Amino acid sequence: MKTNTGIQITILFILLCVILPAASYAQDCDAVLFMKEGALLTYTDYTKKGKKLGSSEHKTTSITEESGSYTAIIQATKKDEKDKETFSTSYKAECKAGLFSVDMIRFFNFDKLSEQQKEGLSLEIDGDVLEFPTDSEVGDTMDDGYITIKLNNQGFTLVTMTFDVKNRKIVTEEDVTTPAGTFACQKVTFDFESKFGILKVKGSGIEWYHDNVVIIRSESYNKKGKLTGYHELTKMQ
Repeated sequence: MKTNTGIQITILFILLCVILPAASYAQDCDAVLFMKEGALLTYTDYTKKGKKLGSSEHKTTSITEESGSYTAIIQATKKDEKDKETFSTSYKAECKAGLFSVDMIRFFNFDKLSEQQKEGLSLEIDGDVLEFPTDSEVGDTMDDGYITIKLNNQGFTLVTMTFDVKNRKIVTEEDVTTPAGTFACQKVTFDFESKFGILKVKGSGIEWYHDNVVIIRSESYNKKGKLTGYHELTKMQ
């Protein structure tokens, strides 16, 4: 699966339980935190020492259904450490047929996008998706993903950014506590490589998912295995 967007960034999520009849789809989707109209999830970003860097809000503005597929429109807003808005975009989430997929833009650093938006550059995005089967178990490995973002000015590409995720594996199940509450999670490890022009960065990450699909906490490590920062779910309504 593949998505292509311009300045409007689209994020695709897909989730549903296998075997269940179509009549139960809405209930299954509604069980996921962000698949409710009006749902608001707030994530806070921190340095490795726990200093707040900023936050992002993800608000579900509408839910529609067509042929057993439920689609949510979500507004994402990035804020700095003083809660000043720096970047905003909308994306969609979809529940369907036992698979949850998220566009790679969800894993990209919104700070980099807000910096380029301030410069008046347009964004051209070509991305893969990461898949999360709803029946995944400890020990399972999952597909790789990538995203390419071109920064354009009057039709010319000034610089290209890429982000690749690979070696994704579910390593254990454990409870994770954040200011938003305590959640039963699957712990997923992965490696990543990002490029900004000629600058290349390699590292690894750990993410904890509630209900196999909702990120509760995410940690980033450099190539030496040292923690560089993290973000976590701090509020929901």
